[in-house]
Amino acid sequence: MDSKRVVLVVAILEDLGVDEVVQQLRLRAADEDLQVMRVDPNDVGDLTMLSARIADGEVWFELTMQDVTVDSRDIVAVLWRPPVTSPEDPGGPDGQVQLEALLRACEGILWIGGPDDRYRAQSPAVQLVAAAKAGFPTLPVAIDCDPYGLSRFSSQFKSGVRLMSWGEPHMIGTGGTMGDHMAQTRSFVMQKHVEFVHRVRIVNIDGILFAAELPLPRPVAPPWERGRNVPSRRPMRPIAVIPPGAQSAVQHFAAQLGLTYVVVDLRADTDGLWWFEGADPAGDFWPLEHDTGQPVSRFLADLLADHRRVVTP
Repeated sequence: MDSKRVVLVVAILEDLGVDEVVQQLRLRAADEDLQVMRVDPNDVGDLTMLSARIADGEVWFELTMQDVTVDSRDIVAVLWRPPVTSPEDPGGPDGQVQLEALLRACEGILWIGGPDDRYRAQSPAVQLVAAAKAGFPTLPVAIDCDPYGLSRFSSQFKSGVRLMSWGEPHMIGTGGTMGDHMAQTRSFVMQKHVEFVHRVRIVNIDGILFAAELPLPRPVAPPWERGRNVPSRRPMRPIAVIPPGAQSAVQHFAAQLGLTYVVVDLRADTDGLWWFEGADPAGDFWPLEHDTGQPVSRFLADLLADHRRVVTP
C-alpha cells in the first residue's frame, strides 16, 4: 500500500488559528490519501518520540505520538508555528531544535512560517527596501549615534527623535516593530512623520489576498492609569476591494523575499495611501479571520494539502 502524504503541524495547543487549519486538513484527510500530525514543540522527545538516522548523504526520521507514526519521507508540507522564543532560549526546546534541523535536510517540503522565511525577512531594512521596490510608499528612516547628526534630515523628518534599539543581530522571534530590531541600544532612530487614520492588514497565501481594516494602536496609558478601565480589542473590518496597486505590491514583495505566506501591515494616511509598516512570514492570521469571517484557514489548509514533494535526484 502506498504511504500517505503527511502534513506536519508544529505549534502549541493554544494556537486558535492553527486549530482551524488542522480542522480543515482533517476534513480533507477523510476523503484523500492525506495524514495530519500536530506536534507541540514542547513535547518532542517526551510525548512525541523522535527517531532519526543520517547516513550516506540521506536523512530519515520518524515521529511517533500516541501510537501514530509518520515517516519523514512522506512529509509534503510543514506549518511551523512554535512560540516566540526568548534571548535566554533562542532556539526553543531541545526537541524543537532537533526537529527543525532534521526538517531542514529534507528536500521538496513546503514550509509555511519556516525558519528560512523568518531569517530572510528578519531585517527591517531588508523589508523597507523590498517594499519600496515592490511599489509601496515607505517612510524614510535615519539612524545615528549622535542625535545632532540627524539634524540634516530635519526637513524630511517631522516626528522628532525617538530612542530605539536594534535587538540581536539574528532575530529571536518574529514580527515586531522597527524599534524592536533596529540599531544599537544607544542609537537614535528618526522616522518621517505622516498622519495616519487607520491600519490595514493583508494576509497573502500564495497570491491569494485577504485584507482588513483595524484601528491605530491606542496611546500608552500613564502608569497610574494602567489596569483601570482597559477597553477591549476593537475588531477588524473586512476590506472588500484591495486597490490594484496594493495587490501588486504585496505579491511583488512576497516574490522578492521568496515568501509563499506572509502577513503585511500597512498604515493608511488621510489621502487613502497605504504605507508599508512591516511584514511577518509567520504572522497570525486568526484575528483577521475571526473578526471578518474570511476563510483564510481553508485556503492555507488547501495550500498545505495540495503540495506535492519533489526531490532532486
